[in-house]
Amino acid sequence: MSIDELAANADQVAAEELRADELQAKESQVEELLVEELLVEEVSIDGMCGVY
Repeated sequence: MSIDELAANADQVAAEELRADELQAKESQVEELLVEELLVEEVSIDGMCGVY
């Protein structure tokens, strides 16, 4: 394998790792938003029912 091929492979791996990191960050954001939404919904329902 030549130096150019190794460099191209390293660039490809770095790009894939960056995409994986971005995907993980987006998944974390979605999960956080879902938790917040569920908490607001639960508090709202409990408030309407007089449960504290």
